[in-house]
Amino acid sequence: MDSNDIVYGQRGALPVPRGTAPGDLSTAPESGEQYMLRVRLEAASMPSVVVASNREDAIRTSNPQRRPLVAGSSSGEAPCELPAAVVPSSEWLASFGRRFEQSRRQLKSALAAHSSRGSGIPGSGHPREWRSFCYEIDTQAPGCCAMLDALAEMDQAMAMRLLKWLAAWLAKDRLRRIEAIWIWHLLLRLDALLDHEDTHALRDLCRRLKSIRSQLAAALPLDPVSGDALQGRAEEIAALNVLIAAVTRGYLQRDLE
Repeated sequence: MDSNDIVYGQRGALPVPRGTAPGDLSTAPESGEQYMLRVRLEAASMPSVVVASNREDAIRTSNPQRRPLVAGSSSGEAPCELPAAVVPSSEWLASFGRRFEQSRRQLKSALAAHSSRGSGIPGSGHPREWRSFCYEIDTQAPGCCAMLDALAEMDQAMAMRLLKWLAAWLAKDRLRRIEAIWIWHLLLRLDALLDHEDTHALRDLCRRLKSIRSQLAAALPLDPVSGDALQGRAEEIAALNVLIAAVTRGYLQRDLE
C-alpha cells in the first residue's frame, strides 16, 4: 500500500496500487483499482460535512405522520385528557417556584442546625438496606429523626442515587405517602445546579410521576352528583402534583408539564 493511502477508519480503507492513474474521467474506469482511485479522489475533494440546500423542507416533510411523544412514554401515543380536578391551576404553578425555594432554604437551615446521630443509616452502595430504611421509618413517631439524620449525612451523589432508586421502586398506579415524603425532601436537598446526567434522572422521575397520575385519573370515575373525580385519592394526587412541579418549576423543566 502506498504510504500516502488514508488509514483505516478514515475516508479510505482499501489499498490502491502505486502507479494507478485515474485516466479519462469522462469514460468508464478500465479496472477496479482505477475505479477505487476515482472514488477516493472524489471523496477527498468533498467537504467533511455536507448540508442539504433544502434542509428545513426535508426535515418538515420527512415524516408528516409522526405525532409528538407523551412525556413519560416512548410509545408515541396521544396524551390523554386529564380531569380538571387532577391538574393544578396555572396560578398555583406560577407561584410554586417561589414556595419551592422557600422550602429549600428552610430545609437547609434545619439540616445545618441538626445534630445527626448517624446511627442505623445504610451504606451508600446497599439499595436493599436503603429500601428497608426508607419504607420502614415512621416519620410521625415522636422524636423520629431518622430522615433528618440521613439527609444531613448524605452528599449530592447519595441524594441523587436514592432518588433514582425511589423512582425504580414506585408502583405503576400508586404513590405511597412515605415515597412522597422522601422524594420531596430529596428534591429539596439537591443542589440547585445539576449536571446533564442528574437532570436526565429528574426528568425520568417526573415522567414516572406523571404516568402514575394518568393511571389514577383513568381509574377514577367522575361522580355524576358531586362532580368529584378524586374519589378519596385527593391527597395522593396532590402529592403527585407537588412532586411534578418540584421538577418542572423547581428545576426549570417546564416542557414536562
